Amino acid sequence: MKRIFALILSFALVLSCLLLPAGAMFDPSPVYQVQAASAYIVNTDTNIIVYDKDSTRQVSAGGLTKYMTIALVLTNYADQLDSTFQMPFAISDYVYNTNNADMRSNETFTYREALYAMVTRNANEAAMGLAYTLSGGDLDGWVSQMNALSQRIGTTGSKWTDACGIDSGNVTCAVDMYLILRYLMSFDAFVEMSGAPAFTMPAKEKHSAPSILVSQNVALSKASGGKYYRSAMQGGMCNVTGYKKDSGTQSYVSWANKNGSTYIFCVMDSPDSCDTLGYANRRPALYETVQLMDWVFDSFSIQAALDTDLALAEIPVKYSTDTDTLQLYPADSMMTLLPSTGDGTVTQKYFHLPDYVCAPIQQGDVVGTVELKLAGETIGVVDLIAGQDVSQNPLLFTLAKIKDFLTSLYLKVVLLLSALAAAIYWLWLLLNRWNHRKPSRRIRRH
Repeated sequence: MKRIFALILSFALVLSCLLLPAGAMFDPSPVYQVQAASAYIVNTDTNIIVYDKDSTRQVSAGGLTKYMTIALVLTNYADQLDSTFQMPFAISDYVYNTNNADMRSNETFTYREALYAMVTRNANEAAMGLAYTLSGGDLDGWVSQMNALSQRIGTTGSKWTDACGIDSGNVTCAVDMYLILRYLMSFDAFVEMSGAPAFTMPAKEKHSAPSILVSQNVALSKASGGKYYRSAMQGGMCNVTGYKKDSGTQSYVSWANKNGSTYIFCVMDSPDSCDTLGYANRRPALYETVQLMDWVFDSFSIQAALDTDLALAEIPVKYSTDTDTLQLYPADSMMTLLPSTGDGTVTQKYFHLPDYVCAPIQQGDVVGTVELKLAGETIGVVDLIAGQDVSQNPLLFTLAKIKDFLTSLYLKVVLLLSALAAAIYWLWLLLNRWNHRKPSRRIRRH
């Protein structure tokens, strides 16, 4: 029951993201020229798409495939993460030379430890071992479940062919990875794991001492991250299995939080040459991610787009001697993403109001709406409410209704029909009188 409830809540979160779409509004090129083949940046507080570059373009998923495996594990086993399994020998050939966490056959691990190994080290053996165990050896069945869950999350450009990303058939796109990461962020365990710069793996049957798994997301570590480090970084993963230094491209999917604002960054297929920091171990997609991260946090902030104490519009009032017009105020300040150097005045306001309102009116009554746009894209719609009570004058109301009746189409039709009926009646009377005046013809008999 807990598992089903958690799944429903998670899908509700993803659905809420999809119900409030907003187009991409900003371009980082004046600050940084993105070299990745595709990219997608979303502010999760407002669901505003900050930047979109060919986000549906399909790319190799590589190690990002593990995010889908993690999603399937957490969906079905989030309340069993301390359960144990033995690393199966059956997957050793498949992950040979890519077992990044040195998790050896027949060693005992918890599900949680395997997830930490995937998140920190992108460990293929952790993904395959857990998938093999939880599927009862039916890896094809596990992949089928991955694809089914992926589609339920909302992905349309992804296909999964193994649990770890070694197979080249795993493909995805920036917008799909955004949906998958947003889904994963609904699990507290995932958020905790992703934020760890390192994890201590306990001693095992073939490891006499604990080992330290240092996260490949070096942006998390001030000590070892160098110029990649960003305190706002909350977690991320690279497609390491699909990246070949000097000849290939790299993708990075992550999220960051600063000053209460959270963003998801999906940077796909960054060329190796774009990383200019000069480190021997170049990380092109992470390099572009942190450049975009700097741009976002320097350029935007969550602000009030409207002032609830400031009247936005006036509208005529009928049937009242209190006032001829009614001032309308926004019902909500609408906290949204705005340029840091501006305020709510940078938005364009489009009012949707009736021609007038009729008394009586109570303060707080919804009269219409105002649609806010930024850079041509709708960022929200807010109700406009009456700023005061307005009473009705009975005499004005009665006179207005009489006037309305006297000028109504209904009365005109009744009068016309009545006149037509009267005309027909008088015509009938005239014809009847004419017939009675005619002399009767006498009939003579012989």
